[in-house]
Parts: sequence; C-alpha cells; structure tokens
Amino acid sequence: MEIAEQTHSRRGALKVTAFLAALLMALIAINGPVTFSGVDGVSAAATTSQETSANAVADVAAAANPATVTVLNLQQQPSGFGQSSDEAVPVGSGSGYIIDEAGYVVTNNHVVEGGVDYQVQFFDGTVVEATLVGTDAYQDVAVLKLALADGQKVPGVVSFGDSSVLRVGDTVIAIGSPFGEFTNTVTAGIVNAMDRSLDTGLGFELPNLVQHNADIYPGNSGGPLLNTDGEVVGMNVAKAVEPTMDNSSGDTNIGFAIESNAVKEIVDEIIATGSFTRPYLGIRTQATMDGQGIVDVESGGPAETAGLQAGDVITAIDGQEIDADHPFINALIFDHKPGDVVSLTVDRAGDEVTVKVTLGERPAETA
Repeated sequence: MEIAEQTHSRRGALKVTAFLAALLMALIAINGPVTFSGVDGVSAAATTSQETSANAVADVAAAANPATVTVLNLQQQPSGFGQSSDEAVPVGSGSGYIIDEAGYVVTNNHVVEGGVDYQVQFFDGTVVEATLVGTDAYQDVAVLKLALADGQKVPGVVSFGDSSVLRVGDTVIAIGSPFGEFTNTVTAGIVNAMDRSLDTGLGFELPNLVQHNADIYPGNSGGPLLNTDGEVVGMNVAKAVEPTMDNSSGDTNIGFAIESNAVKEIVDEIIATGSFTRPYLGIRTQATMDGQGIVDVESGGPAETAGLQAGDVITAIDGQEIDADHPFINALIFDHKPGDVVSLTVDRAGDEVTVKVTLGERPAETA
C-alpha cells in the first residue's frame, strides 16, 4: 500500500505523485461471502438522528465554504509550447483555508513548493494574487497572504479547533478542490484513529496525523478537516492507495490530516516571525544498522562545539534508542526546540560515550 499526496498536477494528464514511502498493512481475509440482512422497519428516532447529522454537515459546509479556497502554484516554464518567453504558469493546485480578515491562508508546504507566484481562487471564482509568508517542510505547513485590493474583504474565515479533544468515531467534514476543477467539494466521514504517522521516504515520519474516511482526492491537499461545530481540527495531506496489477491505484478510503493543534502552533509563529524554527545539530548523517552515522561535521556548528566527530554513530537521544520506530530526525526535529540541551549516546570506534549538545537554530535552506 502506498501513500499519495493530494495535490493535483496540471502538467497534462491527472496525476497523483508519490509523497510518502510504502505503508505496510496486514490484509484481513473474510472467510465466506458477506451477507446483509434487511431491516423492515426504521425507528423514528434513527431517522431523526440521520437527518440531524446530515443537516449538521450541510450547516458546516455552508459556513466554511466561503473560507475554503483553491491554491494555484505558478512556476517559470521555458519558452516553447505556445509560450513566447519564460513566464510563470500554473503547474499544480491544492486547497487551503482563510483564517482571518487580514487574508492569511493556510495550506500544505508541498502545495506551494517550487512556486514563484501564487494565486488563490475563492468559492465564487474570484482569483486573487498571494505571497508566501513562510513554510515548515517537516510538518508540511505553509502560510500565504492574500494581496487584497483596497476595500476588498475576504469572503469568509474559519477558526482552529482543539484537535486534542477529537475522539475516534467523531464526525468530520472535508472540503477541497479535487483535481483543481471541482472546487469546494464537500465530503463527510468519521475519525478512524488518532496519532498516526507516515514514512516520508526522506529519513523521517510525518507525525501528528488524524486518520479518517471522509473522501479526499488529488487536489484536496491543504484543505480543512472540520468538526460539526465548523472548526478546523485537521488539514488534509495524504491518503492511502493500493497499487493494482495495471499500475493504477485502488481507493482505500483511508485519509490523513495533520492535527490542528500542530498546524496552529506553526502558523502562529510563521505569521509572527515569517518562519518556524526547528533545532539544528550541524552534521551530515546516514542511517546505519546501529543508529545514525555522522558523515561530516559543520565547522563551528553545535555538534563540533560539543565534540562530535565524523565516524561517530548516534545510537540514542536522551535515552531513546534510534531505530526504525524512532527515526533520528523525528527525535531531533519534533521533540526539541533550538536552545534545548540533548544527551546523545554515541558509539565511537566501539566505545560508548555520552555527548551533551546545545541545539542551534536550523537554517531555512536546510529544511
């Protein structure tokens, strides 16, 4: 089973690009045919409950649709194919949502990555230019700001809810722009699980995920996942797809959204400072059978200051062993902040040593 990002590429045919590495899941066989028994009568209470649920979804959609937008990523393309000169054209699209009257729009980092210009399309079709305020590539969060004309107001806003109170079984509503064409598509489902993480294939796992079964499609990336109060409790980022014999992808209806509490922390700092700071050791590493091997140490960086050397193998951070279930980058990036002092257990030519390092601030270009 694979995980696919829910952005839409505009380079010709519709395409879902691989975002995360293979996710291994057990297959459960059903012995014998599945049968369904009919129900002759439905109680009035059950009917009322179903109608109430449907009305709640409709109410959320009506309130949140004006704040849910389509984000267009424009990149420079070489002349040719009908273009007279290098110009920025839309090459991909995703979804996003407006969080305040100032015009800040939240979306996924992978929706805006590589762009030189951005456009945001409102529910009514109005297109507004936007600028990139900042991103966090590790949690896959980005913030744009609308270039509103004098007197122009945002069509709507949504607020963050508290994802820590989400329960398995809670109703959730997804809104987004599948394939960049079917704008403001609304689907509903329930929370299937909390605290999921997915292998990015880049040496770390994407954490803080809500698993749900509200349908999402290519183009839904960056769109809101809302509770029945209309609050954003997640940001859709990926879904599981099952490869088939003809290299197409079977729909598993397993979607993932980044928990709103993780998103809000990053968004608040980006709006305040233009970036989100992550910790930094100043080393180049590669995974080994025993931990994380140091290939190179940056001159004057935190690692060199603490005495780490090329050839050292980091086997644990603050006593937590580095292994497949506890990737090195996750333990460093998501569990600490710049200025924290961490205790590294290091294998140095067969001897175990402990090195304490004061983490620095990660340069933006290393993200």
